[in-house]
Amino acid sequence: MLGSATVNGRLLVLTYTDATDLDAVRTAAASAFAVSSVGNEAISVSSVAVSNKTVTLTLSRAVAGGETLKLSYTKPTTGDNVIQDATGGQLHDRA
Repeated sequence: MLGSATVNGRLLVLTYTDATDLDAVRTAAASAFAVSSVGNEAISVSSVAVSNKTVTLTLSRAVAGGETLKLSYTKPTTGDNVIQDATGGQLHDRA
């Protein structure tokens, strides 16, 4: 389950509260994420890094203080490169 989402400049950090760590090898591609901000310059996700219980998205631009983001995740239709825990339990329905 997603516990929190925080932004620091160009990094959007998603922290999960599941009992096990996330799978850092088989993870979703940057294209699986969409980030938007109403009334502001478009934002794309350029990379995804997974460590322990966090997923860090590198954004195409820094986020301004007070700016509200909308994040969506689309599970790939094929393959096992999805946000999942280390045992292979998919988290796509819990983001």
